[in-house]
Amino acid sequence: MTWALLTACNGDSDRTTVQDTGSASDGSTTMDGGAESVHILSAFFGLDNGVPGLFFGCGFGLQDGMPIVLDRRIPLPALLDASVFVVHRASGAESPVGCATLAPADEAEERRTILLLGEFASDGDPPVGVEIVGTLLTDDGVDAKGALVETVVPLAAGPSIVLAEHYLISELPTGGTDECPADMDHIIKTTWEGGVSGPGGADLDESHRLGTTVEYASGEVRVATLLADAFDNDNHVEFCMSAPGEPVAITAGSGLYEDPNGDLNVLHTQVVIDAHELTP
Repeated sequence: MTWALLTACNGDSDRTTVQDTGSASDGSTTMDGGAESVHILSAFFGLDNGVPGLFFGCGFGLQDGMPIVLDRRIPLPALLDASVFVVHRASGAESPVGCATLAPADEAEERRTILLLGEFASDGDPPVGVEIVGTLLTDDGVDAKGALVETVVPLAAGPSIVLAEHYLISELPTGGTDECPADMDHIIKTTWEGGVSGPGGADLDESHRLGTTVEYASGEVRVATLLADAFDNDNHVEFCMSAPGEPVAITAGSGLYEDPNGDLNVLHTQVVIDAHELTP
């Protein structure tokens, strides 16, 4: 289902990108002029004329798909007002959004990713930014209007983790279809720029569990006991950890994860933040 969501080698630093969403300069929640604000953490040009609009209630024909990830959750219903989003192109033109939906990443503990559908690119004129130009309220009532990201991950790039949150097993909201078992100690919930699978669209398997490592404050490096939330065609994967500890970073090995366009990830590391540091 390629139209699903478009949704550790520390010494190898020349091939490792380290990302951090835990401070204001990285696009996480801040207080701006005394008022709370919402930030777009990433925009990912996932498919070019590759998403069946009809599947998302967005007309006939194939459309471009671009997931954006916010630092706050958006309440249901999943289908949002598309007119509050604008895609900026390299030429300076603005592309309207035909449809906007939280699906398929619309479970209780997700709802940070919005899939935008429309016509966002033409030859020599790719998308370069996304802006929220109308009212879009978050779970905690903050208006996302004015949020802007001025970089769009290009079509040919593979997926990366944009957000990694640390939850104790008792803290993660429930209601998902494939959750970490209750005898785990904690969870590292990853949000990718777009939907991920194994190479060739295969399910995630032992190669992903063993090839994705978690570094702890103690210096220890572990792999997950189990993977969860990994088989529902969205941009979330949970790493279920059985022993206690303070995770500080997660590294995805090169070539393990594929986006709906068939592009593979590069080796990269994402800082793990305590979920309580991020707003609802």
